[in-house]
Amino acid sequence: MNDDEVEDRLRDALRQFAVAAPPGGAMLSTVTTESARRGRRTRMAARATGIVALVAIGAGLPYALRGGADDLSPVPAAPPGVGSSAAVADETDLVPSTVPASVTFPFAAPAGAGYGEPVVMLAAARPTLLQTLAAGEGVSVTLYSERPAPPTSKARADAAKIGGLPATVYQWSWSDDDATNPDSGVRASLVWQPSGSSWLRLDADSGVPLERLTDYAASLRPGLQKAAAPFTFKVMPAGWTVDNISGAVVTFAPPGVAPDQSFVDKIAVQLDETPGLEPKLAGPETVPVDVGGRKSWLTTTPEGQYLQIPAGDGHSVLLQIGARAVLPPDVLLLFAAGIVVNPSAQVSHG
Repeated sequence: MNDDEVEDRLRDALRQFAVAAPPGGAMLSTVTTESARRGRRTRMAARATGIVALVAIGAGLPYALRGGADDLSPVPAAPPGVGSSAAVADETDLVPSTVPASVTFPFAAPAGAGYGEPVVMLAAARPTLLQTLAAGEGVSVTLYSERPAPPTSKARADAAKIGGLPATVYQWSWSDDDATNPDSGVRASLVWQPSGSSWLRLDADSGVPLERLTDYAASLRPGLQKAAAPFTFKVMPAGWTVDNISGAVVTFAPPGVAPDQSFVDKIAVQLDETPGLEPKLAGPETVPVDVGGRKSWLTTTPEGQYLQIPAGDGHSVLLQIGARAVLPPDVLLLFAAGIVVNPSAQVSHG
């Protein structure tokens, strides 16, 4: 395999889940469709790995990385040639991790009546609730600390009521702000203030009747929905934002990269279905490195970095790192050595 082929494969890996989508139920269609197909009265087997609509299916297993949260063993610097021509963060410091052990959503989702099991995640740095309705349509509810902006610049706003509270319903289309987008279906979003300083925005797939959405919104009650994070981190890069946490992925955005629902220009950490004993991206730009006593594989090109760490039981931890998130190799390996896979982690089949 030549250098160009390695670079192409790395680029594909980094961009595989890099579809930045505006908030809305449609971006969850992969997740919600799978949930409906598998039965709304059984435990969801399809887990969203983030608002990018990557589906993670599989049982969470207690994989642990040696040298993880209990022991950050010093790791050697990467071998010569590992350096990248991509922009490497200068003077990158690692600080104690602030990644939460779980994501909480302060409203309880409805149960029964054909509803799917709710899924809670952090999406673009906002707590978000995903669920399917009785007919299988997907909805997402996002928590804001202030009134959210309309979905698009051309969204049509009308007054509505949710359980007696004033609300705004927006009718909009993906093509409103992008005439080249072939999806011109009309979608509905609801915005209302259920209590205190909290605002909620409900987004749905196209074609869901407004009455069904307002009924669902009215069924939300103050409560606590919680979902465990898939990984525990001992350290993280100083000044970075943790903007997506789901059952299968955690993303870190460096300074200058605003939180959103993509993997672009970030570090994305996920559990892979392969053992990691051999490199996924074999070639001259992939070298063996030591991560907490584990022989691992680091690929570096101008497009970014790709680090694969065996995690035991036939799985591995993958770090996909975009060009603006590239770390000095010694910093990256020390960060990776502090990752522990939690029992709740879902395997990513992306």
